[in-house]
Amino acid sequence: MAAGLAALLFILPCRSEAQDALQAPRPYPLTLHDCIAIALGENPALEASRYDVFSAAQEVRAAQGMLLPQLTGTAKYELFQGSPTTKFSVVNLGSVSPSGVAVTTRTVGWTGVELYGARLTYPLFKDGSILGLNNAPAIAEKKAKKQALAWTVNLRREDVIYRISDEFVATVSARNRMGLAERRVQLLDQSVAITQEQLKQGLKLPVDLKVAKSQFSAAQTLAKLLREQATSGSLALSKSLGLSSPSKLYLSNTLPDPPDPPPTTEQLLGACLTHHPSLEVQRAVIDQAKQDYRLERYRLYPSVYLDGTANYIDDFNPSNNATVYTGAIAISVPIFDFGAQLATARAKLMKYKAEEARLLSTADDVNYDVLKAYQAIYVLSHNILSLQEDVSKAERDVQVLESQQQQGIAEPLTVIEKKLHLIAKQDDLKGVEARQLSLYAFLQKAAGGAWKWIP
Repeated sequence: MAAGLAALLFILPCRSEAQDALQAPRPYPLTLHDCIAIALGENPALEASRYDVFSAAQEVRAAQGMLLPQLTGTAKYELFQGSPTTKFSVVNLGSVSPSGVAVTTRTVGWTGVELYGARLTYPLFKDGSILGLNNAPAIAEKKAKKQALAWTVNLRREDVIYRISDEFVATVSARNRMGLAERRVQLLDQSVAITQEQLKQGLKLPVDLKVAKSQFSAAQTLAKLLREQATSGSLALSKSLGLSSPSKLYLSNTLPDPPDPPPTTEQLLGACLTHHPSLEVQRAVIDQAKQDYRLERYRLYPSVYLDGTANYIDDFNPSNNATVYTGAIAISVPIFDFGAQLATARAKLMKYKAEEARLLSTADDVNYDVLKAYQAIYVLSHNILSLQEDVSKAERDVQVLESQQQQGIAEPLTVIEKKLHLIAKQDDLKGVEARQLSLYAFLQKAAGGAWKWIP
């Protein structure tokens, strides 16, 4: 006991130190791959799915054991008094005449009897099981359930990867765009000040000042929204990574590079329809429904059992002890139950057909998600090309106007407008690029891991 207490006192500080180490800020910023690796070990849904698989494995073992021989033992002590009855015939009944007729009945006081028994039950044929050696429907149904849960783990894993990727991209993108938003606020503040001076000089109208203030207020609102988006993204990501506070989340400010072009739609859909986790789950569910139907059908057939018992009775008198052995083969035949079992079998058959039809629906959903992801990625890629051209053109215009301003030719408000136009295009480009990365993560999820951008 002393050694156990000493070990416990040693383990508790080690655990607390390990927890502190996990909660401590990392010396280097977390990349997207780091966040995914941490989340795959911390996500409660993924952990629950693994436990479901372990539970299903034990259910398979239980189903196999139920169809094998069952041995039970009993032991009891009975105390009675009075004249012995046939229940306790092992006890001396009294004096008996030579012809076998009892002359005097023996009355006993408080007497104890020990009874020991063992019973062996072996289902020779039950619910499609033959001696418990074949893959009976009850066992096959549990195996199919385990297979479905195993593929569900893969689905959960792809969900975690997509969620972490989307949260990471949204958070880092919001942080990176905050610099542009603050620069826009500064330029619009200068625009308001210049417009006020020109209004005093009669060069601008009051409506011009109103428009400038309105743009300044909208820019402040946008900067606040980006700040809130970055804060909420950090909070969600820290929860997904198992951190107690967003302040302990140290993220890299660099978004991952876009992947190489994915395979063609035909190639990707061909791979998806072969080994997609959603389809594999549905196929396992179909097999489970089929085995349920087979099980209910076999319950319409007779069952055969081997039943053997061994009993030993001891009344503390060596001459009166008894041992009884019995063996029997019992047949249970369902005769009439108002059609309850037949209706149950038909219900399972309809369930089986429904799951078969649902497989086609699942395949349609996979096709739809993949095609929509491809379509959205194509549209955003086209938008990125257009925005890159606009940014290049806006940068050239700003450089020209800055050069003219240094020469005293360009007006300050014109330069500010061109800079604001450049910031707007740069902000749009960063936003579209972030959405494109999220769509690549969604395409990986839609493909069920058949195409991987993030391992």
